Amino acid sequence: MCSWNGQQWPCWDDDLGWFSTADGCYYHRSEPQPPASDPAWDGHAPSEGAVYEVNCRGVGGQLSPKPPMFFAQPPGGPPPPDRPYDLGMKALGMIHFDSPALHAAPAATAVVGVPVWLWYTAGPTTAGPQSATAKGRTMSVTATARLTKVHWDTGDGSAGADCTGPGTAYTPGAGTEPPCGHTYRKASGGQHDQSFYLTATLTWRVEAVRSDTGARVFAVDYRVDTDQPLPLKVAEVQALN
Repeated sequence: MCSWNGQQWPCWDDDLGWFSTADGCYYHRSEPQPPASDPAWDGHAPSEGAVYEVNCRGVGGQLSPKPPMFFAQPPGGPPPPDRPYDLGMKALGMIHFDSPALHAAPAATAVVGVPVWLWYTAGPTTAGPQSATAKGRTMSVTATARLTKVHWDTGDGSAGADCTGPGTAYTPGAGTEPPCGHTYRKASGGQHDQSFYLTATLTWRVEAVRSDTGARVFAVDYRVDTDQPLPLKVAEVQALN
């Protein structure tokens, strides 16, 4: 941080450049550079230096642009090196994670002791994989998110169900053993609205990798909860002798 006019300001800003404690201004090399005929060169040739954008802090801290200026040497020095972690977090922020729409079969009323099929509508933002790249000045970092686990809270107080993906939609004749499912051991009749409410938590494994060396910057689990619970009635069938 740099100090000016009794306040602290970042010495470097990716958009504004270097901060000068002499005048409270940020200086950033203009990209692209203006034509050689532009007045900003102040009579200098492009081979003699470069033109910089100028943005100055006011007494109250407000930022105001000023006319571009020519400098033979970069004010404040060259830009600092890229920080891979910051680029990785920027790339992660560019990935969009949606809350999926949940489904169950049977959809109306399930039966105690009979497996219930569980799945959700899969798409790039709910099943992946998906990637995003953040570019720096000298390197870039790519973050890739892969779905590793889906935990279903089945609403009946049990451990629920753990699945490796979005599950498979039920179709007639598909059998009684769902790839992702749950068998209820009690009816939902004791609930205030006669239903159990199902939710799901998606766990994504996000890895960020440098473009220049291929080295991993970080790996983190990112969790997304469904925002629309799925109601399901579960009945108990009584057998007559």
